[in-house]
Amino acid sequence: MRIYDDNGQVSLDIIHEVESILGYNFPTSYINLIKDHDALSPVENIFDFKNIYKKEDERDLNFLSFKTDHLDGDILSNQSNVNDLENYGIKNLVVFGICANGDYICFDYRDNIEGTEPKIVLVYHDDFVDYEDGASSMVVNNVANNFDDFLNLLHE
Repeated sequence: MRIYDDNGQVSLDIIHEVESILGYNFPTSYINLIKDHDALSPVENIFDFKNIYKKEDERDLNFLSFKTDHLDGDILSNQSNVNDLENYGIKNLVVFGICANGDYICFDYRDNIEGTEPKIVLVYHDDFVDYEDGASSMVVNNVANNFDDFLNLLHE
């Protein structure tokens, strides 16, 4: 992966502390990448996917920081937006990236909350779906089966 910019290294202690706070285990390949490149901006930062409306779509990727003082925000502060059930949030998603338009790129632990190879999903921050039980949430789009597959989707 070619690196455009990053925020330096982040210690494994901080990464594991965030895992502990959130209650999920990050994929090993994600940890190995992000420990050397906090808030990574890759050169190949575009990915394509088919959205829930069955239309081809694309987004850009900027990894969030593990450091709370980062200008573009950090994982924990963005996590509260994604999981806020009172504000269209979804349980068992962990945000690790953000798009220029404000959409969230997340690890999806809904199928296995104890897993280490979650699916990757894109959450539209401004599009919502209503369920039969009266609940509503932000729209979740499937992107990749795991983090490595997601990285393979990235292009300029």
